[in-house]
Amino acid sequence: MAFTPFVLPSTPFHRMRLLATLLLVAMAAVFAFATWARGAYPDVAGLGYLRAFAEASLVGGLADWFAVTALFRHPLGLPIPHTAIIPTNKDRIGDSLAAFLKDNFLTPAVMARRMEGFDIAAGFARWLSTPSSGAAGGPTGRLRRALTGLVARFVGALDDEVVAQLLAVTVTDQLRTTAVAPGIGRFLGSLVADGRHEAVIERVVIAGLDLLDTHEADIHAAVAERSGKWVPAWVDEKISTGIIDAVRARLLAMSDAATVHARRDREAVMSDFRERRAAIEAPARLGAQAVALPAPPPNGGLGREHPDRIAITGWLTRLSTDLQNSGSSVAGKVEAAKLDLLDSPATAGLFASLWDTIKGFLADGARPGSDRRAETTSRFAAELGGVITANPVLADALNTLARRAVVSVVATYGASVVRLVSDTIRSWDAGTVTDKLEQAVGRDLQYIRINGTVIGGLIGLAIHAVEVLV
Repeated sequence: MAFTPFVLPSTPFHRMRLLATLLLVAMAAVFAFATWARGAYPDVAGLGYLRAFAEASLVGGLADWFAVTALFRHPLGLPIPHTAIIPTNKDRIGDSLAAFLKDNFLTPAVMARRMEGFDIAAGFARWLSTPSSGAAGGPTGRLRRALTGLVARFVGALDDEVVAQLLAVTVTDQLRTTAVAPGIGRFLGSLVADGRHEAVIERVVIAGLDLLDTHEADIHAAVAERSGKWVPAWVDEKISTGIIDAVRARLLAMSDAATVHARRDREAVMSDFRERRAAIEAPARLGAQAVALPAPPPNGGLGREHPDRIAITGWLTRLSTDLQNSGSSVAGKVEAAKLDLLDSPATAGLFASLWDTIKGFLADGARPGSDRRAETTSRFAAELGGVITANPVLADALNTLARRAVVSVVATYGASVVRLVSDTIRSWDAGTVTDKLEQAVGRDLQYIRINGTVIGGLIGLAIHAVEVLV
């Protein structure tokens, strides 16, 4: 027969249970030895104390063993009343645990009170601002990649046609019921009020000059084609050149370059005027020489002071006012154009293309080795974290939103979570519940057995000592 070596249990609970059992067996052996030795050697006084200690230890250890075992099963398999408490009362324990969770955690008032001390915005900002380091990118980088991969897999499982239609319906329905003309009017009005529309006009002027230079030969050809055959070529050239020069001069007069040029000319004239004025005030130095004063500077009409640019600004101002007036014909035309655009077949294709772009971006970001996407995402996350940190009002708004969201979730689904806990425990078999609880608290319960053995022995020793003294 092969010898099987003893193997120490692997879990702390089983090791502690073995220790408590071996201590109990040791006390039984000491009691048996002390009982035999006291009969064989009655004159040895210390054997009585040893027997009393071992006897009381054995009684205390057995009592605590019975109490601990009775929590989880029937001691020695005997159906003793009020034993196997946990398996017998499994459902009641689950209901009590669910009620405890509901009363102490999953109520809106309790959750709101507990959430007051959490600065969720600061933690979120720190998480966003933490740079990914190392080959694995650190915990933050791994979490980002895991979330990106999870989102990509979720998006990949969706029906592209259904999502595109849902996106189109959601956006278009919102746009159908929302008047866009007043918003456009307010935006346009803010541009004009701040003078930011001048940059747009300047770009249009520059584009016109570029277009004129690019198609100068086409203009010459068009004039020559439309003139009579009897008209000499040099006349056609003269006419087309005059048209081009007139349009170019008009556009140049409207450009910001003309404004700068006019300002520079005025400054030069005023400088010369100041020099001549100084000469008049110093006749001794220049004598009685007559001084011709310069002509006054140009009276506007260049650059941003050009009548055409002023007229464009006035037209934009009136357009902004008309757009903000829902009863105006301009606002009505904008809303009608909006509806025509939403009903256009091209709009559905636009949303389908938009969904493909979003899906491709997510898939590219989740693909291994996509360093460019990861770098872009990390940089955007860091910038967003900096914005949250530097803006206390935004951080406070995020904290308030998070608290309200958590409280709302608890108020809506708290009862469902409690019911889920209770139903889950009810669905477990008694053996599963017993094993889970015993693994969780069984190690500490074995200390009760050890303490009962030792303390019981000390009490028995004290009782025997009192008996001897009396």
